[in-house]
Amino acid sequence: AYYYPEGVISETEYTDNLSALEEAANAAEGAEKTKAEEEVTEYVNSYLQHGGLYLSTDTDDNIVLDGEVTEEFQNAFNGAKDAIVARFNAKSYSDYTVTIVDDYALRIELPKSAYDANNTLVNGASAALTNFANTGDITLKVGGEVVDELDSEDAQVSDLIKSVNVATKYKTSYLSFQFTKAGKAMLERVKSTLSDTSAASSNSSTETTTLDIVIGDETVVSLYSDQFTDSNEGRVMFVDQEYKEYLQTIEILIESAMEKGGFDVSMQLSAIRSFEPVYGANVFTLLLIALGVFLIAILVLPVVTMGRFGVVSGYATLSYFIITLLCFAFISGGVFEITLGSVLVFAAGLILMNALQYYIYNAIKTEFALGKTVVSSVKGGYKKTLFGIVDIYAVLVLASLAFLVGVGGLHTLALQMLICVITAAFNNLLWARGINFTFLSASKDKYKYFRFVREDDDDE
Repeated sequence: AYYYPEGVISETEYTDNLSALEEAANAAEGAEKTKAEEEVTEYVNSYLQHGGLYLSTDTDDNIVLDGEVTEEFQNAFNGAKDAIVARFNAKSYSDYTVTIVDDYALRIELPKSAYDANNTLVNGASAALTNFANTGDITLKVGGEVVDELDSEDAQVSDLIKSVNVATKYKTSYLSFQFTKAGKAMLERVKSTLSDTSAASSNSSTETTTLDIVIGDETVVSLYSDQFTDSNEGRVMFVDQEYKEYLQTIEILIESAMEKGGFDVSMQLSAIRSFEPVYGANVFTLLLIALGVFLIAILVLPVVTMGRFGVVSGYATLSYFIITLLCFAFISGGVFEITLGSVLVFAAGLILMNALQYYIYNAIKTEFALGKTVVSSVKGGYKKTLFGIVDIYAVLVLASLAFLVGVGGLHTLALQMLICVITAAFNNLLWARGINFTFLSASKDKYKYFRFVREDDDDE
């Protein structure tokens, strides 16, 4: 979708409007034709072209003055842009892009996601695109009127609401509002005037009074009298945990509005468009099939090349698979989200872990070739490879952290990368090593365990 500041339109919209006016002028006759031609001229003069955008020259919009874009508009647009980027970043999508188009418009691309609301499949990304375009001031209203506590110029909603967060209880997700002391006093004053949810649902024709959280001209949350606990904690209840993604969007919007306030620029949302995968609708299925084949190969190959030490690598591979998937599900934004990027970082971590297992095996084999016993070779091989492996993972952990902190729009992918690196390091340095020593100590033929051959050695 595109976000256009009010008073800024696309070249397509400008051309369509101009064409309609010109057609009307061509079709008119006499005085009507003169009037229509004047409207065409007036429309052309009311916009200044800026790349693929057209900026209003109306002084009331305060966008263009004497043929130049005003500094006030530039500052307002940049502030709104930074707030919008922060909102999408807080959403922790696996990837997204917010691109500035011709200096004064935004193009936003999100991965498509869906949730069930009122038995209707609704695009979760659409909820974010729609709500995050709101750059207005936040206020509280009762019965359509701003509460008395916010009448003064320096009063802010943060004086009444301490925090807002999404909580889940008994498979029900809800927004939880923590009010300040002044906020609790406000609630005590207005609570008796508010309608309750049962009355509102049983008689839709009756006018209801709610405590509304309004951002710009849009009411984003309405609170009823029975949605407050004894401690005056406000809760907006929903009956299905699938609403959680939508509630997270509202939470981010409210927090952003409370922290950054409103901006002197109102964003207009273009039509939201969705696209199928470039390589067809079955690309994700094919990707999972390829991943399954890859997993089978990486389980079998070590056994063929390294004997029972390869079996240890197989256990490490299965452990890596289980741990990373659990972490992807419960750490990466709380949503089980698999994308092409997450598959690639998963595969890269798995290849690295098995490559280092082969590196350890070769170090053990080299020690054995020096005439040492199998047990001594194993200890020597692990000792000589330890610091090199630690260095590799230390660099990768730092790189993953830098990616997590410094790359906007790829928060979830960066988090998944960090998970893969840490899980692979755990397997190489601790888990696989422990399994190997356990299996080796129980093995009767330590030569055969590693597929080593030394005919002249009888000390094992």
